[in-house]
Amino acid sequence: MEKTPVKLIFRGKEYQSFSECYNDNRDIARVSIPTFVKRVREGMPIEEALKTPKGRTLVTRLGSHLVDGVEYENLPSIARAYGLKESLVYRRYHRGLRGTELIPPKLRKDYVPPPPKQKPPSRWQLEVKGVVYRSLREACRTLGIEIHTYRNRLNRGCSIEQSLGLEPIIKKPRKGATLYEIDGEKLCLNDIAKKYNIDPTTFKRRVERGLSTKEAVTKPIRRRRLKN
Repeated sequence: MEKTPVKLIFRGKEYQSFSECYNDNRDIARVSIPTFVKRVREGMPIEEALKTPKGRTLVTRLGSHLVDGVEYENLPSIARAYGLKESLVYRRYHRGLRGTELIPPKLRKDYVPPPPKQKPPSRWQLEVKGVVYRSLREACRTLGIEIHTYRNRLNRGCSIEQSLGLEPIIKKPRKGATLYEIDGEKLCLNDIAKKYNIDPTTFKRRVERGLSTKEAVTKPIRRRRLKN
């Protein structure tokens, strides 16, 4: 096949024959060795002689294509530039895609990878007052509440915040207890005594004398002087 010795330089490597060059780059060859030899002897670049399928011309009836700002003479040249199968580029073309759309989005210059997916919150996770705890036990341990105390409070109808000691627990008055309204808040005698530091009997007597509930809790108590 080779009448005279030749020297070929391809991709920085020197070859002493056509067959040596062809066999060393067989993984990218798209034609037979006779076609490769004929093309190189006719002046075609080695890479193009190896990779251009036989019978394909550089210009096709589909015309040129502008992809990512670069003009390509045909669809096979786009496939070679992006390392794609020609069949993939042709399929995208026949689906109506043109220009940069001929290549998959991940290979485009303007491709922006989507943000990483956030892991869904654990079903044990607990958020209270804007603070996220990995579990109920961690919340109780951090806030200094025993787990059984939390559960007992929750079973009594307290909110999560009240059960964790973040909000005060308001005791419900006994059934039938008289409620007095002070500053828009309805309280029983025991609650009034604790909140305003007044004897329930004194408060009740003042109200019976005609004082308002507000006056009854704010009026100072007069201390009688005992005679010696």
